[in-house]
Amino acid sequence: MGTRSEFFTVCPRDCYDTCAMITRVEGGRIDSIRPRLDHGLTRGFLCKKGQRALEYVFSPERLKYPLRRVGRKGEGKFERISWDAALSLIVEEMEGAIEDHGPESILPYSYAGHMGLMNRYFPQRLFNRIGASDLEYTICSSAGKGALRYHYGTSAGMDPEDLANSSLVVVWGMNPAWTAQHIYPIIARSGAKVVVVDPVRTETADRADLHLQVRPGTDSALALGVINYAVSHNLHDQEFIREHTVGFEMLARRASGFTAERVCGICGIGEGDFLDFADGCCREKPAAFLIGLGIQRNLNGGEMVRAISLIPAVTGNIGRRGGGFFHSNSAYFTADLTVVAGLPSRKRREINMVRLGEALTGEGLDPPVKVLFVYNSNPAAVCPDQNRVREGLSREDLFTVVHDLFVTDTADYADLILPATSFLECFDIHFAYGGLYVAINEKAIDPIGESKSNYDLFNELSARMGYPDLCESPESVARRLLGTGSGYMEGITLEELMEKGFARLRTPQIPHVAFSDLRFGTPSGKIELCSSLAQAEGIDGVPGFKEIKGDHPIRLLSPFHRDLSKSQYHNIGAIFGGDDQIVEISQEDAAARGISDGDRVRVFNARGDCVMRAKISPRVKRGVAVTHGIAWPKLLEGGRNVNFTTSSETSDIGGCSTFHTNFVEIERA
Repeated sequence: MGTRSEFFTVCPRDCYDTCAMITRVEGGRIDSIRPRLDHGLTRGFLCKKGQRALEYVFSPERLKYPLRRVGRKGEGKFERISWDAALSLIVEEMEGAIEDHGPESILPYSYAGHMGLMNRYFPQRLFNRIGASDLEYTICSSAGKGALRYHYGTSAGMDPEDLANSSLVVVWGMNPAWTAQHIYPIIARSGAKVVVVDPVRTETADRADLHLQVRPGTDSALALGVINYAVSHNLHDQEFIREHTVGFEMLARRASGFTAERVCGICGIGEGDFLDFADGCCREKPAAFLIGLGIQRNLNGGEMVRAISLIPAVTGNIGRRGGGFFHSNSAYFTADLTVVAGLPSRKRREINMVRLGEALTGEGLDPPVKVLFVYNSNPAAVCPDQNRVREGLSREDLFTVVHDLFVTDTADYADLILPATSFLECFDIHFAYGGLYVAINEKAIDPIGESKSNYDLFNELSARMGYPDLCESPESVARRLLGTGSGYMEGITLEELMEKGFARLRTPQIPHVAFSDLRFGTPSGKIELCSSLAQAEGIDGVPGFKEIKGDHPIRLLSPFHRDLSKSQYHNIGAIFGGDDQIVEISQEDAAARGISDGDRVRVFNARGDCVMRAKISPRVKRGVAVTHGIAWPKLLEGGRNVNFTTSSETSDIGGCSTFHTNFVEIERA
């Protein structure tokens, strides 16, 4: 490692903030990690997950050596083997599957367990080359991104740093006090009026000026009601609409049916609150609309994002400093990721990651999945419809490889477990989906035990599979990747990152004003209030509202916990109060079921069940319950988490997950 004692590092978690840090090393061991003061989002502090990074990296539970299964699948019994034996076994199984069933019998399963571009995308080189089944990345944000592209031509919106210039901030289906802890202080410092739209009284809602506690899934009705209010009160920005949009008449016609009385009846809110909200959206400028990622994880998730996003267009807040929408800014990062991932050798089968259980158990899938290679994910915790997922993972004719830092629930079902490095043990480059920064992660310490990074593993595996041309150092890949950057990324080099640690995108203004040129990537070049792209795909050009009903009386929401990154960190320390999951239910629902505060309860539907601890809470209304996750099932009482009840149905746009369209019953256990 030379004589250096300080290294540029980046939190690799799936988070808006992508914090930049300095890691100090003494005697080959990490001495400290401190946040960068000069980074526009990190601003000198780390969340609890960042503060526990060393506890995570140096956990005594870290995997250090390859392991081969010796017990039943799911039993978690393994023996140590060498890397040579492990790699030979993988090659044997993959080549056998290709010969007997074709390359599409191999399925890589990964997501954002590590957000570094090398560790996330480099493994795809091998799977692209051999023609393995292609995994569709749909579990998180595909509905919202697709919805926004219909109307704006991109999902890229506001620079979070521009929230400092907002007069009104509408936090819609998002809890930044927990899930965007570096964006939230910008809102708090702005002095803006803050309105929260959320079925749960979150920590963000506690601090807001107004909270509209809508019924889950009714948000498009509320948004259309605001648009109708603007038009009927002549508060829409007629000049902006005339010059920069198309399809206003169709949108206005659709919205006209959403009167205040109707909206309040649908959403379950008071008319006074609605009128205050709608009037503020029209009169307060600049107004910013933060559209949460969780809101789209519903059967009508795309519809809701579409409707919300059109409010700032109708009110003339697009292209205005401090105004617009914020959802995910990954689209600003225009470098060519095929430099990292390679190009597919041919068109091949696509499998929606939300439907893993169906892919592993479904009859008639030709060819069947025979090899499952899991990295950067823990599907036996995070996937919906867990009973079916585990049924598939239990197949004796399925060869499963898991590359991870810990023996997760998924690893318990593996035939082979491979030890992975943490972010402190490998090089990487990071883009952000919150802020507008590119950052370098330098290798600070040597790998613990015999752990390998994703790119080291797949360099070795590619060579053994007969594809040495795929092998490349991550630094070389990073240099070439950055060289493809265009637009706001043009001119950012590896040398600059090595010198400074991070670089801000080359935007004309700081903070960046989204759509400042009032040009849009739609077919018309304008904001399409009635989307021609949607119509071409057989979807209504303007958003609407459709009531979603279930077979059980309680709608269970399962947003992420403040102290977890999806399922990461749950094994590092109890956050649920021992081995309990907490489910918050209303006093009315608890009384109707004879449930007292602290009771063990069974949460169930036709898909499955789990045991939780009831918390009678004013944070939810009757008919709604909330539990935070995602927990490792094997660390919970009964060995089941909320995803034993969630559905693998997908959203109206983008094939996204629908975790929050989950109807259950709750009874005393």
